Amino acid sequence: MAVLQQTFYIDTRDMDELAGEFRRHFGPATLDSSGRHAGFHCRMTYIALGEVGIVHGKYASDMKIQFPDLNVFAGSPAPLQGAGAHRIRGKDVSVSADHGVVVSPGTTTLHFGAGFEHISLIVQAPALAGKLAAIVGDLRLGPLEFDPIANLIRPQSLQLSRLLQFVATEAELAWPIPPIMLAEMQQAMMTSFLLANTSNYSSLLHGEPAAIAPRQVRLAEQYIEAHWDQPITIEALVAASHASARSLYMAFRKGRGYTPMEFAKRVRLGHAQRMLSGPQAQTTVSAVAFECGFGNPGHFSRDYLNQFGEHPSETLRRGRG
Repeated sequence: MAVLQQTFYIDTRDMDELAGEFRRHFGPATLDSSGRHAGFHCRMTYIALGEVGIVHGKYASDMKIQFPDLNVFAGSPAPLQGAGAHRIRGKDVSVSADHGVVVSPGTTTLHFGAGFEHISLIVQAPALAGKLAAIVGDLRLGPLEFDPIANLIRPQSLQLSRLLQFVATEAELAWPIPPIMLAEMQQAMMTSFLLANTSNYSSLLHGEPAAIAPRQVRLAEQYIEAHWDQPITIEALVAASHASARSLYMAFRKGRGYTPMEFAKRVRLGHAQRMLSGPQAQTTVSAVAFECGFGNPGHFSRDYLNQFGEHPSETLRRGRG
């Protein structure tokens, strides 16, 4: 299924206009602010990547948003600036330079102080539950629920924060993100979100996985080689290898020294090299990069150089003879 990339911008001094945007994307919501009649100003960018989204919001005055029945999971690392005090599923949570927040579906009140700025990840609840089931095997512990206090010390939390910044930057650039890259970005953000935050499934996500046979790793590699021009999902790798996702990733790390997605990148770079070595009249480096799932030409050139010891433009020039 195709993952759509859409970006919505709003720059408003009208609270009712902003409330309408929140309702459109996140369900029923009411807004209030001491600056309702003077001083209210919000700038917000919402980048929708299929079932995952990124919100970058800036609020000049304090603002309270009430969701009677929020229908998404949301995670926000420490704010870029400012502080706030939220109430999530009956629990009070402060947000500041040292405190992030994780929101599960249900009754939620978000209260941002004046000058608050944040980047937050939004995930549709069914999609995140499905990804969790693919990783741990099933939802034996019941519905997914997160501790509302974000754990900012975990390495996975820092990784999630860097990933959000990277995806937000990529999505706001002029060129479109290739469909392969878009789908795999969505998967990476959901997986990183699950690993970074404490939930009722943390013991299963972080426990030692069962060992698998080298044959199962090779089955996964064969699947990647045959489907290099399509998004590589956890669900597909589990089905192809007949192994759990966590066991498969651990076996790749221990036996190969890289992850399945790193292997997919190597395979795609190999196809890019073949396209550049035997080019058509209309072949360009940027077109080959896009076809092979690389959205950023600079990153593609760097990865290509690391793997083959030359820039893709050199391969293309030699291929033209």
